Amino acid sequence: GPKERLALTDGLGNRRAPVGQEIGVAAKGRGVALQAVAGGPPDERLERICLHNLLASANEAIYFKDLENRFILVSRGVALHHVERQLRLGLADGPEPSPEDFIGKSDLDLFDLPLALEWVAEEQHIIDTGEPMVNVLERDTYFHPDAWFETSKSPLVDDEGTIIGTFGVSRDVTARVKAEQAVILREAQLRAVLDSSPDAITCYSPEFRYELVNAKALALLGRPVEDVVGRTDADLGRPDKVVTLLSDGLERVLATKRMCEVEYSTEAGGATSWWHVRMVPQLSEGGEVTGVIAAARDLTELKVAQSVLAHQANHDPLTGLANRLALTDKLRHVLSGLQQKPGRIALLFIDVDNFKVINDARGHDIGDKLLVEVADRLTRVSRRADTVARLGGDEFVMLAGGLSEDDDVDVLAMRVLRSLRKPFVVGGERLGVSASIGVVTTSDPQAKAGDLLRDADIAMYRAKEQGRDRFALFHPVLRESATERHRLGRDLRLAVENNEFFLVYQPIFALPSNALAGVEALVRWQHPKKGVVPPAKFIPLAEKLGLINALDGWALGEACRQLSDWDVNLPPRERFTMAVNVSARQVAASGFVDLVRATLADHNLEPARLSLEITETGMITEFDRTGEALEALVEMGIRVALDDFGTGYSSLAHLHSFRMNTLKIDRSFVFQLDGAGKENAIVAGVVAMAHALGLEVVAEGVETATQLGKVVAMGCDFAQGFYFARPARPEMIAELVSQGRPGLEPVSPAGAPRSAACC
Repeated sequence: GPKERLALTDGLGNRRAPVGQEIGVAAKGRGVALQAVAGGPPDERLERICLHNLLASANEAIYFKDLENRFILVSRGVALHHVERQLRLGLADGPEPSPEDFIGKSDLDLFDLPLALEWVAEEQHIIDTGEPMVNVLERDTYFHPDAWFETSKSPLVDDEGTIIGTFGVSRDVTARVKAEQAVILREAQLRAVLDSSPDAITCYSPEFRYELVNAKALALLGRPVEDVVGRTDADLGRPDKVVTLLSDGLERVLATKRMCEVEYSTEAGGATSWWHVRMVPQLSEGGEVTGVIAAARDLTELKVAQSVLAHQANHDPLTGLANRLALTDKLRHVLSGLQQKPGRIALLFIDVDNFKVINDARGHDIGDKLLVEVADRLTRVSRRADTVARLGGDEFVMLAGGLSEDDDVDVLAMRVLRSLRKPFVVGGERLGVSASIGVVTTSDPQAKAGDLLRDADIAMYRAKEQGRDRFALFHPVLRESATERHRLGRDLRLAVENNEFFLVYQPIFALPSNALAGVEALVRWQHPKKGVVPPAKFIPLAEKLGLINALDGWALGEACRQLSDWDVNLPPRERFTMAVNVSARQVAASGFVDLVRATLADHNLEPARLSLEITETGMITEFDRTGEALEALVEMGIRVALDDFGTGYSSLAHLHSFRMNTLKIDRSFVFQLDGAGKENAIVAGVVAMAHALGLEVVAEGVETATQLGKVVAMGCDFAQGFYFARPARPEMIAELVSQGRPGLEPVSPAGAPRSAACC
């Protein structure tokens, strides 16, 4: 039939009656409708006035009919209802009907035959039985699509109780019905969300019995829902230690009305699973605890990743050697030991000669494999008690103790030089390299680890100045060789004043679509005499000299200006984000948040278009001072990325504390994905960990199809690297966008370190 007996339509009650209309100046139509009850003693006149006002102003459809289904009296709402139907059907070509147009007519005269017959039958049944039809909810598509009405019909009786017709009221309840439907829908959506959640979500009663469980919780418990609801963890036979931990947590929540967190592990099939459970109280309106909601998250992948990162915290990810942190700790320990057992130690600072040339000519892949081979040879020529470390790039350090004669140092240094002179075979290529070694010795237990490393570095530069492939012993006079670095610092100050910097941009691509998602702004120094200086040469110096804030501020403004310029000259659909590297010191500086806000406003950019990248080590070392600024930046809508992840010493605790959106996996991890070693599991674990913390993941330094395939399979969200495109000038980026070319030619000058393009 035309009506679905569930709910009613919205066609009534959408217009209001005139306000303040005098009773004696009623509309003619309404006056005609009232003529049926005109006359009578004065006390009936008040009743007529009241009835007149009711019918003239009511949006509800109120009507009175005789025994022949003919209208006696109708409200304004009946006319409105009819007008809306005519408009919907495109039939309203005459004047708007008034209530008197219905008087004397029946449903058969006014409405579609099926609907009219249904209404006539309903009212005839009321006349025959005297039984009213009360609050019937109907969906009536004849008058308005998807609208709901609530209708009541009753017998019309005279003073003697004789039925002389019928009367009824129909009101629009669409809003109420849709609200009820929305509640039902929200409940269904909540159940869908709960069942799709990766967390095991449960609701406990105050007696620790399960009242609600989602699909993940049922899988964890290994029981169907009918076996779980109403039972406790002990009833379900869970391990005693798990029952005890959960019960203690539930008791604390009930007693304190505060959230409680617990962790536990389970053993199954020889494998250990870790779970973190967060329990929150469910409170009544009066503040009483009516239950406890618990969400259990599987931490197994995070624990595995944390174990791997604990190893990485003290080891170089490329070579597996000790890193700077581990070397410094070891050196301090050895110096302290000289107090109890006097002796002599030596530091050999080893730098591979001309490594940048090999890296540029052969590529990062060959360069990194060469570094691995160098590390292996250094390990083989060292003694069992010695420590070999990689500080980064092509710089290695060997810490040797138990030396008694000067000749011992000379013998050790020459052994290292001879081992590195032998040709390397890397990727089928025969490579010849050498090394420059700076040596410093001490018997002073009060010596500082940092000073020894600095002096060994100075001696290494002396060896290079003398022709490379040799070693040089440190002498205090060699500190004068640091004058050159002082000159570079002086030039750097002038460069900031004279604006000698420019930006290149490396594209970042979304995975797996490989669509351009953004670019990373990379700063370069156009030295008036030395040409383009890579950032690795001047960024640390800028930080040391306190110039980094000015440099970062310039880079931020220039990058935003360039992004705004692209927005003007490129189609809107091609818009992308801009990533800008900033130092932790700059973020911690007073006024940085205001600077970012003003820069975005100056260039009419939305905050979400900007991503600020902070190195892992910088974020950790400056965490206490950057936390508040990072919080404010994220609240503004700016994205914050943890850059070069894996090169420092992050832990899961640190990552949980950082307010950020993105984690960038360092290229040293990505490089090793070409093989089938444990690095694959490390990167997969890091990606899983980041996603579990709600972070997006960018893989840096993707250079081969194999690496790309693996980072896509591991779920990385974005990637950048030479496989896609090299850093380029702005016009090259615009050309890349407009022409859709797969990559760009390098813009760094010949001889510049290839790795510097990614810095």
